Amino acid sequence: MDDETMRIIIQDYTYGDVINWKSLPKSFLPSTIDVAKEDRGSESKPFLLIVEPDDSIAAVKAYIQEEKGIPFKKQKLLNQDGGVLRDAQTLVSAGIKKGSTLILRYAPITQITVVTQSGRRLKLMVESDDTIADVKAAIREREGIQFHKQAILYDGQLFEDHKRLVDCGIENNSVVHVYLKLCGC
Repeated sequence: MDDETMRIIIQDYTYGDVINWKSLPKSFLPSTIDVAKEDRGSESKPFLLIVEPDDSIAAVKAYIQEEKGIPFKKQKLLNQDGGVLRDAQTLVSAGIKKGSTLILRYAPITQITVVTQSGRRLKLMVESDDTIADVKAAIREREGIQFHKQAILYDGQLFEDHKRLVDCGIENNSVVHVYLKLCGC
């Protein structure tokens, strides 16, 4: 290990998270975990990663995917205080030093229903940290409605693209509506 690298500890809580979500379809769960083996309880297993201080959180997630087989998109990394680490942050900018512990959680998966103007109901699997823009992208993919022409409403409120679902109060089984914008925007 050279002077530019450092060891960090990843406290892996994904097994407990997945056991709590046994009812989800198997395609949403990591292939490395056997949900049928309930006798392991909600154990947490630490492991070491050798990283560079200027690695991004996204790079750390890629290393974890290589090591543990947990898909990048389904990982949620937290600092020791429980704060969510964003993919674009570097370890240094997040205050992560040699010997720091990061907490690995399985990103919560939520099902929401999107109702189109025609009354069509779409079931979407999203994460609480996803944004309104992510929902619009999924609608674009499924329905072909141009991203910039969509207006997303939930509980009578219109939300901007950058807003996270969790900040909008959108949670499991929420129903959101997509409308076409009338202006030439």
